[in-house]
Amino acid sequence: MKTQKKLLIIGAGSVGGHLAVNLKDYDIDFKLLGFLDDDKEKIGKKFVGFPVLGDINSIKNYDESVHIAIGIAFPSIKSKIIENLKSINYFNFPTFISKKAWISVMVEIGEGCIIYPGTSVNYNSTIKDFVVMNLNCALGHDCMLKDYVSLAPNVSLGGNTTVGRLTELGIGTNSLQNITIGKNVTVGAGTVIIKSIPDHSKVVGNPGRIIL
Repeated sequence: MKTQKKLLIIGAGSVGGHLAVNLKDYDIDFKLLGFLDDDKEKIGKKFVGFPVLGDINSIKNYDESVHIAIGIAFPSIKSKIIENLKSINYFNFPTFISKKAWISVMVEIGEGCIIYPGTSVNYNSTIKDFVVMNLNCALGHDCMLKDYVSLAPNVSLGGNTTVGRLTELGIGTNSLQNITIGKNVTVGAGTVIIKSIPDHSKVVGNPGRIIL
């Protein structure tokens, strides 16, 4: 009999909760041990039916046989957690792709990603490490999402769009083709991006305008 791989989810919030309750809809067979979270109010309680076993630092109690899912969408928080984990020990960070997502041939996806149901990714696109693509997102051909990018539901990016490291796109963001969105950018819900965006910007509106 095949032994199930053991899994811990870091982050007892919306992304972690989705993954926990829908784990069977993703194409990897895991036994979920529970959550780790730094919120003291959650530790020792259950979240979506699974125990919150300790804070994130308690990962030191587990060895490399346990796989780690980062159930956090916020790029800056997620990147700090991962850098800390990698300094502690070697852990496996599997990528979770919903069986209800459509991924074309000629697509590369890195480690630690979560690709929600309803998502479509067209050919020649690259999704780097620890990216979250929430419900019903769409990437055109030849797109690039760099490390720690977070896409809220219903983001749709035209072909040849590049999104920089640590950037967060709000619900319903759309872009034209051939757009570059820089690193550490925050884009508000419903924004329509018609021209490239520099690093460290905040963008809102239709058409998108830089407000910071």
